[in-house]
Amino acid sequence: MKNFIQRSLVRCKSSFRSIFSILIPYTYFMKRLFLLLVFILPFSLFSQAQENPVTPIAAIDTLFDYADTADIQPISLKSTGSVLTQVISKVQRYAFELSELKLELSDFLDTTEMSEMLPKINLLAERIMSKTEEDSQYLNHRYIVGMENLVSTAGDLNRSYLKNIQQRVDILAEVGDRLNTIKSDSLFAMTLRDSSLVPAINSELRMLKKSLKTVDSVYLEQEILTARFQAKISENTVVFLTLNQYLNQNKKRLDRQYWTKEINYPWEPVNYSKVTNLRTVLSESMDLNITLMKAYVERKGYIFLICSIMLIVLYLKIKSTIREIGNQKDFASLILDRVKYFKRHTFSSTILILLPIFLIIFTKPPLVFISILSLSMVIASCFLVKKQFGEYFTKIWFVFMIPYLLLALSSLNWKVVYQERWYILLSSLLFLGMGILLLKYANASKNKHNAFVKYLAIFLIVIEGFAFLTNVMGRFNLSKTYSVTGAILFYRGIGLFLFVNVFLEAIYLFIEHSKKESDGFTSYFDFQDLQSRMKGFLYVFASATWLYGVIWHLGYFDEVYNWLSEFLLQDRTLGETVFQFGSILLFITILYVSTFLANNIAYFASVKDQRNASSRKQRLGSSVLLIRLAVLTIGFFIGMTAAKIPFDKIAIVLGALSVGIGFGLQTIINNLVSGVILAFERPIQIGDEIEVGLNAGTVKEVGIRASKIQAYDGSEIVVPNGDLLSQSLINWTLSDKKRRVELIIGVGYGSDMKLVKSVLEEVLKGERILKAPSPHVYMQTFNDSSVDFRVLFWVESMDIWIDVRAEVMSTIFEKFAENDIEIPFPKRDLYLKSVPSNWQEKVSKPGEDISPKKLDLGSDPNSSDEIKKSSKE
Repeated sequence: MKNFIQRSLVRCKSSFRSIFSILIPYTYFMKRLFLLLVFILPFSLFSQAQENPVTPIAAIDTLFDYADTADIQPISLKSTGSVLTQVISKVQRYAFELSELKLELSDFLDTTEMSEMLPKINLLAERIMSKTEEDSQYLNHRYIVGMENLVSTAGDLNRSYLKNIQQRVDILAEVGDRLNTIKSDSLFAMTLRDSSLVPAINSELRMLKKSLKTVDSVYLEQEILTARFQAKISENTVVFLTLNQYLNQNKKRLDRQYWTKEINYPWEPVNYSKVTNLRTVLSESMDLNITLMKAYVERKGYIFLICSIMLIVLYLKIKSTIREIGNQKDFASLILDRVKYFKRHTFSSTILILLPIFLIIFTKPPLVFISILSLSMVIASCFLVKKQFGEYFTKIWFVFMIPYLLLALSSLNWKVVYQERWYILLSSLLFLGMGILLLKYANASKNKHNAFVKYLAIFLIVIEGFAFLTNVMGRFNLSKTYSVTGAILFYRGIGLFLFVNVFLEAIYLFIEHSKKESDGFTSYFDFQDLQSRMKGFLYVFASATWLYGVIWHLGYFDEVYNWLSEFLLQDRTLGETVFQFGSILLFITILYVSTFLANNIAYFASVKDQRNASSRKQRLGSSVLLIRLAVLTIGFFIGMTAAKIPFDKIAIVLGALSVGIGFGLQTIINNLVSGVILAFERPIQIGDEIEVGLNAGTVKEVGIRASKIQAYDGSEIVVPNGDLLSQSLINWTLSDKKRRVELIIGVGYGSDMKLVKSVLEEVLKGERILKAPSPHVYMQTFNDSSVDFRVLFWVESMDIWIDVRAEVMSTIFEKFAENDIEIPFPKRDLYLKSVPSNWQEKVSKPGEDISPKKLDLGSDPNSSDEIKKSSKE
């Protein structure tokens, strides 16, 4: 940064100096040119014309001489005045252009840092080569990968210098072309025969030639300097190329020896040297790891800064969110009781959210950096495992933490130390036992989360068992690699599982914080919906990160990457079409991401609409459909462009589909277009209370083909969008949510009608009944048994009209009872013309009911069928 500021100041200073160097000569030149044209030149030409009248060409020869240069074309002009005018014009233009070139050359190449670093880079490459040759018998994959990271770091710095040099070479090439163009002009081959004739022109020509010589000299000097540094950088490039080839050869050699026997069986005499001191190896490895970590931090400094800022900002945001929920929310205790992680361990939970992302965004990391991230994840998980998995699992977690740390430390050794064999063998047995204990625990537990523990335990048993067998068979490096991978990836798997849950909990907190107070109690159900939407994606991400870690730690990443690249990028032919599986995969991936974004944008828009439920204008509603279509369409075209699918072939396919659309897809296209019309016209919005046909309920979703209506009994009705436009639609909440309630109340004919009306009007003075529009009571109808009154009143919202209606009816019933107002009900009297003669016998049986309703009047053939009914209500 200090060097950059110094270079900037130098450039600014030189720029200002160059600008003044342009302006001052130019001003002086214009003043002298004015004097020349106005006074000196006319007088001189007039004097010569009077003494010696000559032809135009003779006039040119009289004024100027040309140098004997074969490749310069002399100026062909008609008169002496035009010659002088052209000369003056060219002098002015070339003076300005040379000033520009001088300004470009003044922005000199900063060689201070390169002069210091290029020899160090070359020396580092030579030391890596000599160190690798010296330790050739102790090489392992971690050693090779570490050296490759050092080479990559130094190579990136060398390439950055090469880029700067190339930019300077391009600038100098352009300057050289312009200088050659200027030097080839005949103006610089012209001299005045008599300098006393037009002294101003002669002076300007001398100054212009001097300036050209100066610029040409600076240009040549910078070209030589650039070429010298370009040669040094090229030399380093060749050295790095040789070093990379050497490291690749050693890696291939180690791959061939990976599965071969390296040391004796445990029951055989030791066949490896015990000269190597483990403590010395640990010390050397620690120094190399520190050096490698410093180089990586310098190389990725800006990414480290961004990640640190992300961690601090996210931690402070979550902390303030929890505090504001606790201070402001009515249901704060209920909300915070659902928070298992952030309530007590905010910092550890925040780290767990970001660490898996850090594992992805840092490219080509050294092993020591990956180990630091893994250790950080394990430490952060220590505070959360008990809450998630229980006390027994936590005990096992901490008991095996010490062998895990020792094994992770052993993995940082850059040299093969066969003395570690018995420790690696013991650690394999320990983690094999850990896997067996956890498998029994997961099988005995009924917690659904322990199914994940079961699969991790099986992985640990398989990989540690394999490490134990390969150790016994004398494959030390293979055994150590698998043993370290099993332990590290087990602990990382638990951390990634906690990452998913912590991530979902953070989203729950942010959504709850943004909700209104009235929605606090029901937000848990939104969280359940959010989990179902986000959990699958997060588990895919966590699984991919874990699988990447397995492949990377086992040393198969380069092979898998090369195989996948070859498989996906290989050209394949289907008929006359050439395609690649990678293009198809990229197209499908972009479509999947577009669909995921479209669906979640719709979800979060619905959450926003819930916050603005009282204001229909502030809700997005059916406009979300347009957003979803826009995201899907943009994703489709981006996918086609990225996959290099020609648009003309898509047009052919769409043309073929148009026939099918005309016959079989009319309804689908009609519903699709109807959905777009609904989104533009907005006759319905999400959350509106509507009736269409025989269906009534609340609009839950306006989809691409159909919309969902949640009926009042809880069922969901899927209505095609075409029906919403073609049928009569009643929207109770289009303008506002107020609703009028109508009641028909019947009273007896003997009631005091004035009293009835006053009682009803008194009841309608309740708090939840709107005063504007005002309620009304009308005498409606004279029925057979009652006088009906029509009661009309308004409520503020559709959401409460049923409750208010029930409340009003209950109050009316109570008030009528207090004022002895009769609410009539139907009454019937039966008049029997005759009864059966044996009715007494029918009811004489013991235990039978002899009430009139038990009489079987139609069982006697002698009974009359004529029954006179009289009804009175």
